[in-house]
Amino acid sequence: MKTVRVRLDGAGGMPMPEKVLKSVYVSGMDFEPDERRMRICPDGTVELQVEQTPYMVHAKITVPLYGQLWVMADNQGEGYQSGFVDFVTEAIRTYVSWARKFGEGIQLSVETKAHLDAAIEFEHLANRGMDTPDNRLYALSHAMFAAEEALLEKARNLVHPRSDLRLGCNFTRFTSPTARYAGFFAKAFDFATLPFYPGRTVPSQGVYDYSYVDRALSFLLEKGITPKGHPLFFGHREVNPQWMFSLTYPELRREAAAIARHHVETYKGVIDIWDAMNEAHDWANCFELSQDQLIDLTRATTDALREGNDQAVSIVNVCLPFAEYVAGRYNCYGALPEHLRSPLRYFRAILDAGVDFDVVGIQLYFPGRDMVAVSRTLDAYAALGKPIHITEMGVNGGFRVKENTGSSWSQLDMSEGTWHGGWNEHTQADWLEMFYTVAAARPEIQALTWWDFIEPSFSGNGAFLYEDENPREMYFRLLALKDRLVTKS
Repeated sequence: MKTVRVRLDGAGGMPMPEKVLKSVYVSGMDFEPDERRMRICPDGTVELQVEQTPYMVHAKITVPLYGQLWVMADNQGEGYQSGFVDFVTEAIRTYVSWARKFGEGIQLSVETKAHLDAAIEFEHLANRGMDTPDNRLYALSHAMFAAEEALLEKARNLVHPRSDLRLGCNFTRFTSPTARYAGFFAKAFDFATLPFYPGRTVPSQGVYDYSYVDRALSFLLEKGITPKGHPLFFGHREVNPQWMFSLTYPELRREAAAIARHHVETYKGVIDIWDAMNEAHDWANCFELSQDQLIDLTRATTDALREGNDQAVSIVNVCLPFAEYVAGRYNCYGALPEHLRSPLRYFRAILDAGVDFDVVGIQLYFPGRDMVAVSRTLDAYAALGKPIHITEMGVNGGFRVKENTGSSWSQLDMSEGTWHGGWNEHTQADWLEMFYTVAAARPEIQALTWWDFIEPSFSGNGAFLYEDENPREMYFRLLALKDRLVTKS
């Protein structure tokens, strides 16, 4: 354990607001957070206890012309060993460095080169004492734009139409094959996630209701769209039937395995891709299970899947891939263990335990990060050595109304941010195009699933269709992008 200090100067040279200072945390180079142990010093610097070296620094700040989001400083990819970080200065160096790395071997566009040149010039002005704090923030803004655009241009050079990349969305509000919803869906996607939440499919113990699944599945199969079942277990209070909450852990484990096996056996040969476990990394834990029990339950559902269909694809799915909740020490449900487990640490634990699954599933909502940070986090998950599905994602197309989650901490509270000046239909479509292009250039990513298809949506204004079934701009952006990403069937 070592003590480090972080300085965050805002406009005018004053320390950034207290809310920003309180957001600061450190992580390893794989984005694995340290629990935030900090104090704000009288001079406005932040003092932190650091467990990992080398380390990175993260802070949720407002960047001019870009947005309010988590920004990283990583010493040009090398991490820090020392005890002091001038955050904005170091963040500029970080993003300029990544812009240059991504730009190696390609000709940068005029826009990207202009942002990179502007970042260097504004930093030069700041170093000469000309409106230093303000110019440093503008240098950071241009550096972030430059790094993202260089990443995108590199990805475009690598992307070619793939036969092994699925484009999908959840398919939870099907009414009839003649609805505009159904027609728009079939035109855009070759992959659909069907709801198997126990509150809907097992309303009473031992009683199964597949009425919605069967109606929706009939349409998907007719259109040649591959279905996926989601999830075999999910510890969220609102999706589980009341009868499950009176069970002891051994009873819960037995019932969860029985439900998983029943779902998979019932649809064997029809639905052969399943989310076997969802968010079991100290996040969605409404049954208040221990970390050992969560791993054991993951084993129970993945084993039940194998027993029901040994040819099926087994996905273990996580949310909040940056794990800000570990730094802040909070979760959605359940008592807090001594050391919260991040998604990455959870995957490492189930691999060490020999849990049998095929695919790493990652949810990516809102986001509260720039695209460079997103890509670098995917590097950490790729190092697990398994294929990756982006199982859920969404960014909003305007003002987001928070749904009542029943929890003081939701995924939305700490992860969301603004991007490229603020969310609207245009930036939403821009984000989709950029992320899908970056993801398609990564061979380990084999599926991209948006959440939701029609409003109301989990991420708020995040769906492809408005409630009247009219499409947003991003729907047409996806149609225009498809031919560059996937081969035609």
